[in-house]
Amino acid sequence: MSQPTTRPLAPATVRSLFARPDAGPQSGEPRRARRTNPPGVPLSVWLGEPLSGCCPACEPPADAACAHRIPVTLAHRIVDAFSSRGDLVFVPEAGNASCLIAAVKSGRKVLAYAPSNHGADLAYENLHTHAAQIASLAVLRRGRPGALPAAPDAIASAQVAIVAPHNATTPGQLAALVSVSARALTPGGVLVVTTRQSSGQEAAGQLVAQARAAGLVYLQHIVVAEGVVKEQQLPTAASHRSGCACHFPQVNPGRHLLAHHDLLVFTKP
Repeated sequence: MSQPTTRPLAPATVRSLFARPDAGPQSGEPRRARRTNPPGVPLSVWLGEPLSGCCPACEPPADAACAHRIPVTLAHRIVDAFSSRGDLVFVPEAGNASCLIAAVKSGRKVLAYAPSNHGADLAYENLHTHAAQIASLAVLRRGRPGALPAAPDAIASAQVAIVAPHNATTPGQLAALVSVSARALTPGGVLVVTTRQSSGQEAAGQLVAQARAAGLVYLQHIVVAEGVVKEQQLPTAASHRSGCACHFPQVNPGRHLLAHHDLLVFTKP
């Protein structure tokens, strides 16, 4: 009578035989789904120019402190990073025209809104002061922040939208700006929302929730440090601008000292 042949078990089979079984839920206890952490987004750090100005009296309008401004150099970098020459840039709140100036100087077209006559005058004056020869590339309309353009071809045709409110905004106002920017973007377009280190700013989580509710996908987070690298350190800086009317003889470290901007980047599927 022939002897039965035996074959060695595969290593995976051996491990399964000696593995400790899953305890599972106790009697009467429902099985819980395993927790999974949501995927993160890339984090980048940019080095920006030192902030100029120390108080609301540094430059008009008086109700717009220096901490609520976006430097033109930062606006240039945003435009260059997320658009190409000839693209349309949508700015739902024109502010002091920093984003408009950066866009037209980079060969982009701009559609922007100003929330009031005063805001429109400020943006128009700054745009024609710093980019007079190419200001025609920008279309500036007066209207409430977030109003959609009347021309149908301007809807869902922007390659990039920049939300950089000139003054502090409420959650509702910011949500409206994000929503209208999402509607103005072409599929594959990018929305960049700037938040500043100052009182009353919205948390990143709330901004992300608002953008997702508008149908956007969170793509990237960029921290823009304001300062100059000195001896392997990054001290924040603030100084009076030329001709400042501020009555403080020196910069007060406790007044509107800005350390960084946060840029939240979204894309439209």
